[in-house]
Amino acid sequence: MRRFPITLLLTVAVSALCAQIPSGYYDSADGLTGSALKNELNDIIDSHTEYPYTSSSTDVWDILKAADYDESNSSNVVLFYTGWKVNGAQEYNSGSGWTREHVWAKSRGNFGTSKGPGTDCHALRPSDVSVNSARNNRWFDDGGTEYIDNSGYYEGTGATGCYQGSNWTWEPRDEVKGDVARAIFYMAVRYEGNARESLIWK
Repeated sequence: MRRFPITLLLTVAVSALCAQIPSGYYDSADGLTGSALKNELNDIIDSHTEYPYTSSSTDVWDILKAADYDESNSSNVVLFYTGWKVNGAQEYNSGSGWTREHVWAKSRGNFGTSKGPGTDCHALRPSDVSVNSARNNRWFDDGGTEYIDNSGYYEGTGATGCYQGSNWTWEPRDEVKGDVARAIFYMAVRYEGNARESLIWK
């Protein structure tokens, strides 16, 4: 995975967020750089409401159906890596529905699906079951060969726009590369070094 200066990444991330947040929300981070900026951003964002991975009440499934709904048909969700649109009610469905993708692979962070980093919907997205399996815990980087899905579950089955590299890499389709970057930035700022969590950096 390519590495970038943390100050540059955080500056870009904060600049992008400032257009969508309440007035004064990030005032305490103004003028900070480096670790001080990262620590202050963690303090600002670390009190979000946590939801369970699976529950009879509101859970991650429900949030993803609302956050990633198809604007042309609100009964559908848009799958992250492929852009395919599927019935939102088909939660997993014995492998023939859709699944919940940890953009920061949970096996790379040792956080499972417990409340906290494992259920944080800032880094969870709907995904095709077999495409999610193909992505596995590959590092995000330039890919090599386009991944062609042959599961046969959806009309969109086939070319995904994502690429797999021989050195265990995964290149998402262009339309979601920014979403991948923002999810990773968020997880690093929110959870790295937080003693309450099992830590995502190993």
